Amino acid sequence: MKRLSVLLAIIMLIASTSLVSAANWKDGTYEAWSDASDKSMDYAKVFIKDGKITGVILREYNNYLVEKDYASYPFQLYREALRTHAPKYVAAQGADVDLVTSATGSTTGWNQAVERALLKADPNYNPGKTYFDGTFMGRSETGDRNYYEVVWVTIKDDKIVDMKFQRVSMEPTELKIVELEDYPWPLLGPAREQYKENAIKAAPGEADLVTGATGSSKMWDNAVLDALDRARIR
Repeated sequence: MKRLSVLLAIIMLIASTSLVSAANWKDGTYEAWSDASDKSMDYAKVFIKDGKITGVILREYNNYLVEKDYASYPFQLYREALRTHAPKYVAAQGADVDLVTSATGSTTGWNQAVERALLKADPNYNPGKTYFDGTFMGRSETGDRNYYEVVWVTIKDDKIVDMKFQRVSMEPTELKIVELEDYPWPLLGPAREQYKENAIKAAPGEADLVTGATGSSKMWDNAVLDALDRARIR
């Protein structure tokens, strides 16, 4: 009888802890992003009411930082995963839900984005830093020559530790990556490396412009700030 009482007390303690954890979520709407891969990045918007998850919106963006068009997306199992995955977070009242075998990368990213959104909703979460560790994509405005810059910014302990660049040309009918070997200015590659070096040395978002590449540097600045905004904890 004593062992049964102890067991019941443990079960009640676990249940109580779970309820307290849920109650710690502050009511509101919270947005967050997953780490970016070479091809995509995932997004989640989480709605909290009375300390509980009441709804989740999921999205996925490609390497041009353009939202995927689900209506015309050719992979039907992926569209099904998008349709059915969001309600799982409401049922689970958390981010730890099973991955979808046919969309492992996407559902892994969504789980991470929801987890980060819930950390934002937790008033007791105080990591002592501004940004989540990880790699985040950012996009600049479109320039006069009808292209924009995409950057992958890797952050560790509130410092930029790595960066990757992609120039996207807005062709009349489609977006196209501008390869270094196809670009008429041979100094674009060295300018990128110099900007990356400047960004790693500086505080996030405060890299010096590259002499002789002022226009590109300003676009990289905007893309980096966009990535940092996605990485921000509060």
